[in-house]
Amino acid sequence: MNIVLLRRAEDVSEEVVRRVLLCTQAQGAETNLGAALYRGRRQIDDEMIPCASVIEGDDEIVEQKGPEVTVRQKYAIYAYVPCDPADPNVAAHAALRDMKRAIWRTNGQVDYRWGRTVREVVYEGKDIAPRSDGQAFVLAILVFTVEYVETLGAP
Repeated sequence: MNIVLLRRAEDVSEEVVRRVLLCTQAQGAETNLGAALYRGRRQIDDEMIPCASVIEGDDEIVEQKGPEVTVRQKYAIYAYVPCDPADPNVAAHAALRDMKRAIWRTNGQVDYRWGRTVREVVYEGKDIAPRSDGQAFVLAILVFTVEYVETLGAP
């Protein structure tokens, strides 16, 4: 197996995006949150749903040795999915399962290092935020960090 380390912030972000795009029913997911994907967009109109947005949060420097810096980057995936207005959490939990499988599975196996391309992918929590009562959409948020090594002179 040919391992390529993800060594730039953009590479790690692209891997998150690639994984979220797998979250469609056509590809075996419970929801279609990967049907439309945005990068950093927080304002979603109802006609855009189902969709997801990958939000890049703050990063933390874990260690630096010369030009190599170990970075812990925070991400949040905002998944907007249709739901039964009387029970929005049912669809939200399905979306959370889809996102967790996408982020922590590689080739059908549980994998917290993405095939050893990053140091670690760590679960940080989740949130469920229903839209206004009676709306047939729900927001599920998955928060995690990815730790990787970047060479500062070659971003």
